[in-house]
Amino acid sequence: MVRALFFVPLACWILATRSRRARPRTGLILAAILAVELVVSFLAWPLRYCRDSVEVLLMLTGLAVLTAGLVADRRSAAGPAVRTRAGEIFTVLGCAGGLLGVLWMVAIDSGIVDGPGGHGGAQPPVPNANQLLPLPAGLEVRSDSIRCAYTLSGPFCTRTFAVGSTDGTPDADVAARVLRHLHDAHGVTLPQTGGGFEGRLWGRCRTVGWWLDRRDESVRVFDATPGPPPEGATAVPHRGAGAPRNAATTVEFSLHRDGCG
Repeated sequence: MVRALFFVPLACWILATRSRRARPRTGLILAAILAVELVVSFLAWPLRYCRDSVEVLLMLTGLAVLTAGLVADRRSAAGPAVRTRAGEIFTVLGCAGGLLGVLWMVAIDSGIVDGPGGHGGAQPPVPNANQLLPLPAGLEVRSDSIRCAYTLSGPFCTRTFAVGSTDGTPDADVAARVLRHLHDAHGVTLPQTGGGFEGRLWGRCRTVGWWLDRRDESVRVFDATPGPPPEGATAVPHRGAGAPRNAATTVEFSLHRDGCG
C-alpha cells in the first residue's frame, strides 16, 4: 500500500471542515485510523496473512468517516461548505484520488492487474528466520539466502537455510534432526514427498491468508545424497534458491502464488 494515501482523509478534513466544535472530534478519529494504518504497514511479517486486506479496509473506513463528518459539518454549521477555494479543490481531488488509489491497490494485490514489474498480486514478505531458529544444540546455520522475484504465476519470496552439525552428527542424520526440531519446536510436520539418487525431499504446501493476502506457503527440507551423481544422471538436487552447491541439508520457506497442486 502507498503510505501517502493514509494521510488523505485527515488532510481533507482539516482543510474542509468549518465547524470548530466538530473539527477535533472527527479529526481525532481520523488521526487514530491513520496511526493504526502506519503501524499495520510496518508489520509485514507478523500480519503476513492479512496486512494488505487490513490496510485497504482501514483506508475505506477513513474515507467513510470523512464523508460522514463532512455531511454532518455541512448540516450543523452556517457559512460556506469549505473554508477556502483551495481547500475545496484539495478535498475533492484528494478524496477522489484516495478512493481511486484504494481501488488500484485492491486490483494489484488481488492480481486483477499487474503491479510494477510483476504479475498477479503484491510482493509477499520475506519469510522470517524464526520459522526455523533457534536450532537445537549440535546444529548450526551455514548459509541463509533470500530470493524474491516475479514470475508469470505471480510474485514469490523464498528463504533457504543450509544446516550442518557442530557435534559430529553425520550429514545423513542432520535432516532427521531438523525434521524433529520443526515438529517439536514449531508444530510443522513434513511428509516425505520425493526421493532418488539425488536425495530425499520432505515438504508441505498450503493456501494461507485472507482476501488480498491469499497465497501459498511452502516448507521443504532436502537431504542431498553425498558424493557425485551417478554417471549419466541429469537431475539436479533441489537444495533451494541460493543454497551452496555442496550443502547436504537445506530448509526452504516460500510464499508464492504457484499453487499447491
